Amino acid sequence: MLMQVIPPPLEPTGAFLGPWAPVEAELGIPLPPDYKDLVRVYGSGHYMEFFGVGVPRSPNPNTRLEMKVPRACATFFDRDELPYPLWPDPQGLVPFGSTDNGDFLFWLPRGAPEKWGVVVWDRGLWTFESFDCDITSFIAGVATGEIIPEAFPEDLVTCDCLFRPHTADHLRWPIPPRSNG
Repeated sequence: MLMQVIPPPLEPTGAFLGPWAPVEAELGIPLPPDYKDLVRVYGSGHYMEFFGVGVPRSPNPNTRLEMKVPRACATFFDRDELPYPLWPDPQGLVPFGSTDNGDFLFWLPRGAPEKWGVVVWDRGLWTFESFDCDITSFIAGVATGEIIPEAFPEDLVTCDCLFRPHTADHLRWPIPPRSNG
């Protein structure tokens, strides 16, 4: 469904083709199959000019899934009243992306990975909102306006570009300075 709503790029930048076993071993969890397809087909980029999804082994640590997971969870290190446990707890939320406003996107690992839901953490309100769908259905639902997380801007679906692949320069680390010409 996602590819019908958001056509993938002809040449994705920073796509991850595997192998998956080392990534899953590093994180200590299996990853959802639709996520694996997502990062293979779309690569690294920005959805609806507002949020991004981590991609394994990205040369840019800011977009690398293996870096996003512990960094995002560290945000909550002093919070005891969270409604969910966090990774590396086997039932804990697993961060997979973030918004331009500093909100986090998580998987809710209940059951088999293909059944994991999505949870959006609103940085401004410190609230969690859950969605009973996988990552690709979530992105497609946001793009069509069928899913509207409270943390997301109301005018999100009116953006000009539903997916913008990152440039090769974005994936270099450190990011090269912009030229003035």
